[in-house]
Amino acid sequence: MTIERHTQEEIDNTTGRTNPERLKNKTDEEIEEAAKSDPDSALPTDEELKQFKRPSEAQRKRFQKDDNS
Repeated sequence: MTIERHTQEEIDNTTGRTNPERLKNKTDEEIEEAAKSDPDSALPTDEELKQFKRPSEAQRKRFQKDDNS
């Protein structure tokens, strides 16, 4: 395994390979079916989903991308 190092500037200028338009047009059922067919996907059970808690306002703000930077 090779470790690659990148500057923050390189990371900031990276564009993803996700096609947002294609993703926006998928239904919840299509997304769930794709996840189920992916052998690497670990869909949580209903019991596991009940254990999730919504993050606090402070936690959400910490991870929101600042569009002014």
